[in-house]
Amino acid sequence: MPNLSVRPERMDGARVLVTGGAGFIGSHLVDRLVVRNEVTVIDDLSTGTLRNLGRARGKVHLKKASVLETDTLAGAMEGQQTVYHLAAKTSVPESVAKPDAYWRTNVEGTVGVLKAAADAGVGRVVFVSSAAVYGNSPEMPKVESMRPDPASPYATTKMVGEFACEEIRGMTGIETVVVRLFNAYGPRQDPSAPYSGVVAKFCAAIAAHRPLEIYGDGEQTRDFLFVADIAEGLELAGTQPVNGVTLNMGSGEAFTVNEVVRLLSEIAGEPIRVTRKPERPGDVGHSRADVSRAKERLGFTARTSVREGLKKTLEDARKRSSRSS
Repeated sequence: MPNLSVRPERMDGARVLVTGGAGFIGSHLVDRLVVRNEVTVIDDLSTGTLRNLGRARGKVHLKKASVLETDTLAGAMEGQQTVYHLAAKTSVPESVAKPDAYWRTNVEGTVGVLKAAADAGVGRVVFVSSAAVYGNSPEMPKVESMRPDPASPYATTKMVGEFACEEIRGMTGIETVVVRLFNAYGPRQDPSAPYSGVVAKFCAAIAAHRPLEIYGDGEQTRDFLFVADIAEGLELAGTQPVNGVTLNMGSGEAFTVNEVVRLLSEIAGEPIRVTRKPERPGDVGHSRADVSRAKERLGFTARTSVREGLKKTLEDARKRSSRSS
């Protein structure tokens, strides 16, 4: 007899809501889900853009609203089976300067999404958290069972969002899954955002023939995960039997910022100029994911090598640059 407890790897025919769905990661997830499902996006377009939803245009229901707008949120939740909550403020330095705004959007917004989902009878909420919750602990790799030690208001809001998932799951019975993303990169990431990924900024600089800015000595390490792989992993987090589970989503490999510059120089086929800047407040020195739980529970492993991902991201940055020139 077939094992009926095993869920399909892909969603098919589901009604899905994606908050922050016009953003960098959200739009790639929407592109993946909209092929087989009915997808609704809530996004206030403060950082996301309609351009990001170009491939899904005509196939997705878009509500231009903040997750803090409770009436709109409640209406959008009706009839949904799965919710992916990505809407958030994400700049570490900005969170240091504006902690109250980060609390409102990232904590109150997340609690609002969870409550609205529970009230509407949604089956599962997948909450996209961040590796930032681990802070500067020297232990490597980062394992989900480690005690959170957030080093910025942004990281703290993500940690509290995780607690909210646990609390509301216990109170209402709604399924929740927490995904701690490591360093996302790829096409559509906005290089002008206040704390955009280093890869997006580097690729935009190369496309514009500007020097790259490196904060600190460049020896800080990051676990880079290509955005198409993230979209696949998030879809799995919505379908597999992982209710109540917290999952790292990374590649399991660590690269220094200097190594990324070297790889980009090889891909670009030209030497790259670099300028050095002081370290930024709240920046984490080293980060690498233990990915064994995601592999075991989701069947997820990163498919895209850093070299291949950097090549695709640089190609996208050059296309953007040529369109704007």
